[in-house]
Amino acid sequence: MKYYFRSITEELFQLHDKLRKQWPGLSRIAVAIYDNETDILHTFIKSSPDEELLNHYSVQLKDVPSLVELANSGECRIMQDLMVLQQNDSVHSKVISQHFKSSYTEPFYVAGDLLGFVFYDADECGYFTDELIDHLQTYSRLIESLIVSEILPIKTLVALMNVTQEITNLRDSETGKHLIRMAHYMELIAIELAEEYGFTDEQIEYIWCYAPLHDIGKIAISDSILLKPGRHTAEETKIMRTHVVEGLKMVDRMLQNFSFQQFHHIDILKDIIGSHHEWYDGSGYPNGLKGDEIPIVGRIAAVADVFDALISNRVYRAGWSFDEVVDYLKAGKGKQFDPKCVDALIRNEDKIKEINNNFQDIYNV
Repeated sequence: MKYYFRSITEELFQLHDKLRKQWPGLSRIAVAIYDNETDILHTFIKSSPDEELLNHYSVQLKDVPSLVELANSGECRIMQDLMVLQQNDSVHSKVISQHFKSSYTEPFYVAGDLLGFVFYDADECGYFTDELIDHLQTYSRLIESLIVSEILPIKTLVALMNVTQEITNLRDSETGKHLIRMAHYMELIAIELAEEYGFTDEQIEYIWCYAPLHDIGKIAISDSILLKPGRHTAEETKIMRTHVVEGLKMVDRMLQNFSFQQFHHIDILKDIIGSHHEWYDGSGYPNGLKGDEIPIVGRIAAVADVFDALISNRVYRAGWSFDEVVDYLKAGKGKQFDPKCVDALIRNEDKIKEINNNFQDIYNV
């Protein structure tokens, strides 16, 4: 299944086309989104002749001092000769300097917090005149408005769900760090499968944002069942499994009550919640879907969720080793898991270990 909707990327291409009629040397516009909790800057949307340029790229902001300086100052940056970037060690600096000659960058914020950067690149040195910059600043406000109109409601929805979760004292495996790690793992898998399933950076950002809500329906499950340390009875298991449907109901209520119905990418969230407990062989729940009947984001979430649950320490047990978890996932290929999703995750062993180390829960086990 592929996700089709009127995207911000399409809007950006239209804006870029208009700009190039007057300034044909303006060869690229790109936007990166910043996540304050993880200090990660993600590529989000871009308009350029080379669609593979810095595709699905992310970096910690602290590793890009020049952008940290811009974020702190709120000022714009003009670089009339990008040859100076070739001295930098970062991947994106070298790539940009190889493809473009000059650039103009603006940070943008929401309620005083950094949300990201807008980048304009040209194929001529000294291209960014005062006249062009004045014009681009107007376009930047429009681009930022488009992004805020998409990202801010998502952040609000996630925050509402998180507050509800905290108020109801939901405390099983859904720790904050688990949710961050799972979002990372889903992102890794989605990037690996991007070409086959047509995932854009914009869609991968939505997957990243929505991943923490995968089990939000557990709020509706009583603590006596949710937090039971031993094995559930058949009746308790039946009740426990209702959290999927309850989660979808919660999303629908949130969408209605807070006027989020216009989300054109809400199917990504619903598919994550509604299908990440389906099994590839059809023996999962709630609908017994099989193989490609299961939405691809649900298949991705299933692998990411189980991987993190097994490898992570819990108050009642130590986490499994990486090799033990990989063996479990491999054994479940074609049964519980989509083989492509399993392979996509375990191909990223170094990144997995880095994520696991960076976002650790503290337990005495």
